[in-house]
Amino acid sequence: MSQSKRNPLLAKIASAGGILIGIAGIVFVIRTIVSKRHEVSDAFSHLNGITLIASLALGLCAMTLIGYVWTRMLVLRGHHAPPRAAMAWYFAGQLGKYVPGGIWPIVGRAELATRGGVPRPDAYAATGLSMVTTYLAATVAICAGSLLSWSYPLIGALGAISLVLGFLAFSNPLLRRKVLALLTRISPRASGLTEPRKLFMLTLTHVPAWILMSLSTSVTASAFGAHIGIMHMLFITSASWLAGFVVVGVPGGIGVRESVFTALAGTALTPGVAVSLALASRVVFIAVDLVGALVSNIIARTTKSAEA
Repeated sequence: MSQSKRNPLLAKIASAGGILIGIAGIVFVIRTIVSKRHEVSDAFSHLNGITLIASLALGLCAMTLIGYVWTRMLVLRGHHAPPRAAMAWYFAGQLGKYVPGGIWPIVGRAELATRGGVPRPDAYAATGLSMVTTYLAATVAICAGSLLSWSYPLIGALGAISLVLGFLAFSNPLLRRKVLALLTRISPRASGLTEPRKLFMLTLTHVPAWILMSLSTSVTASAFGAHIGIMHMLFITSASWLAGFVVVGVPGGIGVRESVFTALAGTALTPGVAVSLALASRVVFIAVDLVGALVSNIIARTTKSAEA
């Protein structure tokens, strides 16, 4: 079978598998809600809605940081990407993650940048690099949170070892060429992956975003009267988001993120509160995407009108 025919087949298999995992996650969450319905009802009855505003603000700061780094990637490639317009491209593109398929956050963001005057190859390269370094930073956050809170330390240790070995392999010119050759078979644009030092720095730049997302989730937990150590929450939040991202075909990681979050938070919270927190956090970050898209587009349009 030719490579061109094999790749779509593998993509379909991965997408179908992801959908099945997503369905299983949704079933798990629904089952937990039903079996712990009294705990869930009690948790939501004590929810402090005002506190969620602070949670939304922290989540918005996290997503804005990721978007700002992406806009800087475009500028450093020598393209005109006005920050206010580029942030509108970013947040509007973020809404694509709620469309089944898994590729729409990349396509949406890159195509909006292309409409704004950025050459398509560079728009996709910058967006792909943004996604890679964002979730490499999530892995760093998982390792740090796991080891510093000593929750599932084996995961943290194995993750840290994998990151170090992966970076060393990517730093070796011969191994790097082989890695890029393998990745290029999956995506032709992988050949534009940045050099090791820049990849390392971009990854570290995204780590504060995961800290902010974890703080947002911690504030949401406090709205339920629940408390989890910040390092423990860093591990839980980053691990659940990463799981939702790597499972292909599930829009926004729905079901996957919540089931992983509930399972990991279940060591510190009751199952009813854990699943309530997972659902509330999902709602908060959907609101973050919507508010970010609305506000950034209003600012971009206002700026454009003022300049005109």
